[in-house]
Amino acid sequence: MDFSTVFELVDDDRSNRLTALTLTVTLLLLAFTTFDLAKLNNEVRGLVEGENTWELSFDLESMTYTETTILADGEQRQFDFEIEPGQISDGYRVGEILVTISYTETSGIPFDPPDSVYANIIQTSMEAQWSDENTTLSGSSNDASDITLKLLTYPDFDGQAQNITALNEYQALQDWVMDGFGIGTCSVSVELQTQSAPFTNDGDEEITINVEVISFKVNANRV
Repeated sequence: MDFSTVFELVDDDRSNRLTALTLTVTLLLLAFTTFDLAKLNNEVRGLVEGENTWELSFDLESMTYTETTILADGEQRQFDFEIEPGQISDGYRVGEILVTISYTETSGIPFDPPDSVYANIIQTSMEAQWSDENTTLSGSSNDASDITLKLLTYPDFDGQAQNITALNEYQALQDWVMDGFGIGTCSVSVELQTQSAPFTNDGDEEITINVEVISFKVNANRV
């Protein structure tokens, strides 16, 4: 067999340099490919084994409805506040609704005792956690202190950061991207019972209802 052609290639400096360069590039590419595959393998194994911890944090927004009215002695009145999807920022969900009923003794009569006010959040068709232990639907006051009520709308929402274990970011966010909660009518019933000093007549009171709707957007960061 005639190997003269092969010997000529080996004896050619230019060919040798090109061959060495080609081999070097090939080895570098193989090294990088091996490193990437090893790194990808570790990431995939971490995902499969569920070893990923995610910190969930919440960006909060709020909007407020306020209504002030005068109630007569013995009067009970219902106030409806409509919460619509278009009022909530993109990517946000309604987490809870806080209701504050406030009043002062405005009769101006000396020694006239504060009136009694009773308030309730009325259950409607709104999707919310009506029976949750963190929900407060009823309250009263007979000393002119504020009445504070709370309706938890989104399940388990408290606005506090928390750590969870999940395979990936998509899975970590799944419990916090459900729509529909807190959308609809928030109805508040308020009743007034006046208290009058002897020989006086205190027949009405000014009541202010403040409804704060708190919405959230969740963020997931791997830790």
